[in-house]
Amino acid sequence: MRLNGAIVLLSGGIDSATALYWALNQTPRIYSMNIQYAQASYQEANASNILAATTNVKEHLTVSLPFYKDIQNRYHPNQSSSVTAAYVPARNTIFYGIAAAFAETLDLDTVIFGSNADDVRELPDATPDFVKGMNELLKVGTRAGTDGIPIRIVNPLIDHSKTEVIKLALELKVPLSLTWSCHEDVQLHCGKCRGCRNRLDAFKQLGMTDPVKYQ
Repeated sequence: MRLNGAIVLLSGGIDSATALYWALNQTPRIYSMNIQYAQASYQEANASNILAATTNVKEHLTVSLPFYKDIQNRYHPNQSSSVTAAYVPARNTIFYGIAAAFAETLDLDTVIFGSNADDVRELPDATPDFVKGMNELLKVGTRAGTDGIPIRIVNPLIDHSKTEVIKLALELKVPLSLTWSCHEDVQLHCGKCRGCRNRLDAFKQLGMTDPVKYQ
């Protein structure tokens, strides 16, 4: 895939780090962006900063959305059989809109994010239909789109399981020891939350030892 330039949404986890390294193989004009909203741990943002520093991104952008704490405090949904408890209200709609706004100001044609096939099954704003809908909105709702050079949202990992993402990360030489997956406010990965369990299960399936330390 040839890109004019891209912003990579970089949370600091394995998926987003792999998406970043994938993007660096597509174009030298890469910016990274960490969006801080209502995470429990500062470690996620710290991992994002470190990962960006290990690459030759043009700039690492940080966007703070403090209002998300109020949204999450008000959000008490009934249990769902189709949507995981990890869902955050309208998160990706907002994230991609922010990234697209920066892309338009920086003359970039692509927003790249990394979520895997497991997320597609559990989160409505990670599906191919959602991405397609967002891309249609960007065509009609931005100046870039009306000028015939629309910004597109791309997820290179959308068909990859977590184990397949790790395999790709190894091929791309992603420094997995620098990534952060834990949802808790801790110094070392807790090993119990959804992020840790998914990570540990994937390494176990590959017969590998996770390079990060756990409590």
